Amino acid sequence: MTKAKQTLVSHPGKKSFAEKIVDFIGRHLYRLFFQVEIRYPKRLPKKGPVLILAKHCSNHDVPLGLPAIKRMFRRKDVWAIMKDSLANPWFLGIFLKAGGIPINRENPTLSKTQLLFAREVLYQDQIMIIFPEQTRIPEAMGEGKSAGFRFIAGKPQEPLAVNCIGYEYKKGRWRDKVTIRCGKTKYFHRGDNAEQFLHKRMLEIAWLSNLQYPFAEPKKRKTKTS
Repeated sequence: MTKAKQTLVSHPGKKSFAEKIVDFIGRHLYRLFFQVEIRYPKRLPKKGPVLILAKHCSNHDVPLGLPAIKRMFRRKDVWAIMKDSLANPWFLGIFLKAGGIPINRENPTLSKTQLLFAREVLYQDQIMIIFPEQTRIPEAMGEGKSAGFRFIAGKPQEPLAVNCIGYEYKKGRWRDKVTIRCGKTKYFHRGDNAEQFLHKRMLEIAWLSNLQYPFAEPKKRKTKTS
């Protein structure tokens, strides 16, 4: 499926020419500047919805990551939450038409419709990428924001496949090296605590990125007793 049902928001849908442009940049042009190594487990979901939680180090993450994720999962359709400025006209809508869903990071409540669209796309058996840190943080880990994860994952009827992606950039003499690592598939269940689940995934993202996650585990919510 290259175009998700558009029942919630005016989105142009994915366009093959835009996907090919981003794919060409990541697969070929970026190889002039980066030596890319991709590491991933043998068994990854080949069908059904997959939510990917990715480290955000650099503006290079998306052009490098999209082709890598397609290779890992052997799937064509990959969508990603992106900052709304990338949907501005001077980018010619390339990122939007390549599967980007723009979100207002400063005030996410203004993007409720787009977040609902992202959830709908995910549960049409697509791959959806979100960056839990919600901003670029090179050479360190930012705190994972659970609101976006909780909203998009929702309350899945069936366990939702979740994979973590880490990036590790190293300076090189002629080309920088980037290692993109994918963790084993975990499953988010309807009754799981979103904050606790995300905290464990942030620890995993840090490990995949060869970084430390310095933030404390969120306190478990107390259950009401009658």
